Amino acid sequence: MVSQLITQSLLNIAIILPLLLLFMKERTRANYIRILSIVLCYFISNLALILPNIPIFNFIDGSWNWDGKIYGIAFGIAMYFISRKQFSENNFFTFKQNKAGLKSAIWAAIIIIGLRTLGGVLRSKEFDLETLLFQISMPGIDEEIIFRGILLGLMCCSLRSGRSTAWNPSIIINAILFGLVHAWDYQNGELSFNLSPFISAGLVGYVLTYITLKTRSILLAMLTHNLVNFLPNLVAML
Repeated sequence: MVSQLITQSLLNIAIILPLLLLFMKERTRANYIRILSIVLCYFISNLALILPNIPIFNFIDGSWNWDGKIYGIAFGIAMYFISRKQFSENNFFTFKQNKAGLKSAIWAAIIIIGLRTLGGVLRSKEFDLETLLFQISMPGIDEEIIFRGILLGLMCCSLRSGRSTAWNPSIIINAILFGLVHAWDYQNGELSFNLSPFISAGLVGYVLTYITLKTRSILLAMLTHNLVNFLPNLVAML
């Protein structure tokens, strides 16, 4: 598990690093440091997920990686305070919402939640309270802190701006990375890339990034993320 996740993380970095360098807005020392911070923060956040594989860091006995997500949240908050000066003009760690973009962000949230919930209708699962509790809490907090809180802030400061929010390189690269995280799988000891989860997670990541850029806050993206995970599972279990 440990070597598999490290391999996956390095592959994802190898894919997005050329894109980060390609769309860098200025070849300055500060921007190179931001790009390096993106790589390090992403890699460290993944290391947090595998800490429970070490017995002394494994406390919660469950079907889901509760410990790893808790460590991920703790590491994410620590990395935010360490690196926040690098993206102070694009700091999305705030409850304050940008009213000008709130309406379009809410509509984006409603659409993606609705689409994902409809997908749950096509599936059938046995009722599992732990799954529901995990999906309504952990992934949305952990992943939004990392992807839309820290990584997006660093990207917005170091990459060129697009013609509009929808075509901003930061939103596209962030969505690609989010899709890649959910696309890799290991079967019979072999690493495989699955296109369907890449597209599905990438689309969700795109919308969550769009919501963050419109509201200038990770709050609505975090709530949307949790509902996107929770409601399809709930519907499939009913």
